[in-house]
Amino acid sequence: MQVHIGKEIEKIYQNSGMKLSEFAKRINTSSRNVYSIFERAEIKTDQLAKISEVLRFNFFSLYMTSKNSHAAEPQESYANAKSKITVTLELDGKQSSLAEHIRKITAINELL
Repeated sequence: MQVHIGKEIEKIYQNSGMKLSEFAKRINTSSRNVYSIFERAEIKTDQLAKISEVLRFNFFSLYMTSKNSHAAEPQESYANAKSKITVTLELDGKQSSLAEHIRKITAINELL
């Protein structure tokens, strides 16, 4: 399933009743850039997390399929979501959690 995240954000934004300038302010961007976000097929996770918080909708759930996950349905509000999102990375052919990578990077950084 291919998700065009910008179009999904725009749908939820349109139903929010929020003014564009207020939405832009809450996600720390310009009004002009909001229109650019609506056109994007991809978005950085930190920005998507902020948009999810502001619009009170878990956009990450749009990427989950019922075949490989028991995540909340897309209609569930981000604010009411009780599920935990786990990010798994694969580097050099090895899978591990994002938290594990952060711990390793922090340890390397402390050594420097």
